[in-house]
Amino acid sequence: MTDPTPRKRSRPRAPTTALDQSVAALAQNDPDLCLRIAIPVLDDVGAGAPAIDIIGRAAVSVGAMALARLAFETAARALALQGLAAHAVAAAIAVHRLSSKSDLLTELAGVFGADAERQSNVSVLPPPLASERVTELGDESRAELIALATKKIEALKAALPAKLPARARLPLWGALPRGAFERLATAMEVRVFGPSHAAILEGERGGSVFVVARGEVRIARKAAASEAGAEEGDEPEELAVLGAEAVFGEMALLTEAPRAASVHTTRASIVLEAPPPSLALAVKEVPSLGAELRAFSQQRLVQNLLRTAPLLREIPLGDREALAGAFEAREFAEGEVLFAQGSEASGLFLVASGRLEVRRREDDGSELVIGGIDPGGCVGEISLVLRRPTNATVIAVEPTVALVLAPENFIGIVRQHPALLSSLYELAVSREEELIQVTAQAAEDADDLVMV
Repeated sequence: MTDPTPRKRSRPRAPTTALDQSVAALAQNDPDLCLRIAIPVLDDVGAGAPAIDIIGRAAVSVGAMALARLAFETAARALALQGLAAHAVAAAIAVHRLSSKSDLLTELAGVFGADAERQSNVSVLPPPLASERVTELGDESRAELIALATKKIEALKAALPAKLPARARLPLWGALPRGAFERLATAMEVRVFGPSHAAILEGERGGSVFVVARGEVRIARKAAASEAGAEEGDEPEELAVLGAEAVFGEMALLTEAPRAASVHTTRASIVLEAPPPSLALAVKEVPSLGAELRAFSQQRLVQNLLRTAPLLREIPLGDREALAGAFEAREFAEGEVLFAQGSEASGLFLVASGRLEVRRREDDGSELVIGGIDPGGCVGEISLVLRRPTNATVIAVEPTVALVLAPENFIGIVRQHPALLSSLYELAVSREEELIQVTAQAAEDADDLVMV
């Protein structure tokens, strides 16, 4: 089963900033260098808030706990004022771990959560600007660095408003009511990763859910053997580059299928991680959190697959969002049959994760494996387009999540988008010819075995 879509190539990394350099120093366990780079950034209106949190993490490393508490308490509110939810939560988590106080998390839930009293004219301070300029302090001692950071952060804390206004609704956080918001945050760990760190590896099963607080990650997958033009040793195909507030790994909330792609940091990053045991306990304690996370993950699944599926490339990107309501996300256990050979069309299946196998039963009762369908691929189009019973059985060979377009919805969509019907027809004819060739080759090989 082949896919003629040309493969995308990686794009260059974005320029690094002084904040990136300070996070990199933190990841390399060099808190003094981190302080020397981050302290001058406190004077920057846009980048000062993230720098406060970074200084707090360096302070923990050197045992300056008074500075650490001051920095995290200030950073959580300053970052919230800029609308940087994930980074604000990271700072509030640090406060909770240092003092067991959860009032900051409660305040952040009132700023970013589903219960926030939002107004139509929500505004935020400008985000950090990307600049390659790095100003590093000189020969100050560690004690002098701590004293300087304390003085600057105290001044920044005094300038913060007494009450934080609600901010724009963001993915994930904006769907969570107060109790679920706070419980998810306390289930998370704050990770500091250096450049090129592998947060997720393609092929791994299950695992954590992540939110980028600061930095950038690149999502890429290896070319499937079935892809047109794919060769061994090819550079992985880039699927996306994600920055602050991005959620990744959420497919683990829906299925135990192997990871469909790898995720690496492109620069030093601060990332929130919800490990499976902690997340499972949180969901057990707050059942509504599990329902919200599952709904969020299914919505993201539909949106991402409609945006990236090669099959839909003929449909304008803006029109694909309107298709979301026509598809249903379904899970298939390993060994489960999606449809059997000879049955009526049950829909068009777009594979989000996992793997399917196409098998054909021959007249002599033997079964022939025709090919596999990997994430991004589709199956079921032959029966739908050519309007006849299915000519093969499709089975999930590992836990799989797919978007299913029912036959009754299929007709309406192809009427609105004739180009999609054309693409499906070409794919159906191509696969029909491939099926004939594979079947004929199998028969020829069988004849060779009985020649005397």
